[in-house]
Amino acid sequence: MFKENNVNNTNQVEKIIIVGGGSSGWISASYLAKALDHNVEITVVESDRIGKIGVGEATIPTIKEELFDFLQIPEEEWMPECGGSYKLAIKFANWKKSPKEGGDHYYHSFGELPTYDGIPVTHLWINKYLKGFNEPMDYSCYSTPHICDNFLSPNYADGKKAVHYAYHFDALKVADFLKKWSVKHGVNHVVDELVSAELHENGNIKSVTGKDGQVYEADLFIDCTGFAGFLIEKTLKEPVVSYGDSLITDSAVAINIPDDPEQNGIRPYTSATAFDAGWLWEIPLYDRSGNGYVYSSQFKTTDEAETELRQFFGPKVDNLDVRHIKFKSQRRRRSWVKNCICFGLSSSFLEPLESTGLYFVYAALYQFVQYFPDKDIDPALRDKFNERIAYMVEDVKDFIILHFHSSPRTDTDFWLANKHDIHVPDSLKEILALQKAGIPVNKSYHGNESLYSTLDASFDRFWTNSNFQCIFAGVDYLPTRPMPLLNHKKDLVEKAEVIFARQKENTEKMLGELPTHYEYLKQMKHRSLALEKEKMLLQ
Repeated sequence: MFKENNVNNTNQVEKIIIVGGGSSGWISASYLAKALDHNVEITVVESDRIGKIGVGEATIPTIKEELFDFLQIPEEEWMPECGGSYKLAIKFANWKKSPKEGGDHYYHSFGELPTYDGIPVTHLWINKYLKGFNEPMDYSCYSTPHICDNFLSPNYADGKKAVHYAYHFDALKVADFLKKWSVKHGVNHVVDELVSAELHENGNIKSVTGKDGQVYEADLFIDCTGFAGFLIEKTLKEPVVSYGDSLITDSAVAINIPDDPEQNGIRPYTSATAFDAGWLWEIPLYDRSGNGYVYSSQFKTTDEAETELRQFFGPKVDNLDVRHIKFKSQRRRRSWVKNCICFGLSSSFLEPLESTGLYFVYAALYQFVQYFPDKDIDPALRDKFNERIAYMVEDVKDFIILHFHSSPRTDTDFWLANKHDIHVPDSLKEILALQKAGIPVNKSYHGNESLYSTLDASFDRFWTNSNFQCIFAGVDYLPTRPMPLLNHKKDLVEKAEVIFARQKENTEKMLGELPTHYEYLKQMKHRSLALEKEKMLLQ
């Protein structure tokens, strides 16, 4: 017989203090306010003297469902206010050949490709390619590259989705938008510069104190103070796990460039162009682009990097200021220590090549809510959360290393180092071996048209075969022979011609019907302004 326990409501978490604002702080505030049904008092304490880095202008597709849809904020409400645009893919340029060798490009498109009789369409393409077919994998298997090349929208004029997408936006404006949303939904906002923290005898954080002596107490504390790690590092002394021996980029120089979307259109993709000592990002927002050169200080000085950046863009950036940023690819050994949980840069940061910075925030918040504690925190909840976060970051880390290590470029010391000198984790070596054997990598367990499934499943298989094959095919890191199982699937091999012909027909239909990216966003902006006027008239 089990004895029924009386629930002690006084043990329920009542107060949460989030230290630090910015993207991670206000995503945390809005997400927790919604997830906890506004039953916990949440306070954000942020300084008005600490500058925001503003990282995370490019995202991955899960942000729509797992953040904005979760908060029930439609695109028309936030995108025009935050300079938002659509991101259908990442266009990688010169990762196979340097500009002196003629250059190259490929797209890493979103969405899991279908399988036929258990065989991914990517491996039907590999079979054709090894027999002399010369159309690239991305253009053969996806409609997205064709849509990107033509600067088209991922949605039809009526709003119906044609292909998977993520977003580009001004990260600082998104933080401000979510700040207003959070305050409207009951989150307290305090402007103060915190100078110290007091601990209980058991090591938990009791309170934090502002510069004028104001003391803030809570049951749980969330550290969103970026690289500073005010609570997780300075107070609780939690160390980091470094990936510096595998990801050797450690610096960036960034520049914002005004643009005229009516004249130039808006590219619906992020660009990642390989440079001598790293790569250059271009993120097109509605009326400007965010750009920067991520590089290794082993091979470039700050002045050399800025010169290379300015030479790429030419005279249009002569009078524009740049920002120099230093970073380390690493994660906190534990993201939840005692009664303190860290999100964003205070928890982890990886080379930003695959735009996963903000994903780490809302994905970790999702996990935190699943393991949400009482005041007397059960260590099992904390341990499982830490295990999940460590796996998430390690998984993304391997995928990013893959981009650099699989590149055949050897024309500079940086690319030679990525080929021969970096540490390649055993988990990535296994993936490389499977690829060379002709076997699908991390084949999805889900339906043919799944995106990344749910966040729970994505923690197990975030990068699926389609993601890997986009990168592998883009740099010709392919098996020497087709998938062995295809020897026993003669009918499917013959059917492949029909499959690829149908894909081409669907693509041509989209190209004829989709509006331009700019026209779609312009109409969204007009609708947003009309709704704002209507709200003002009703007030």
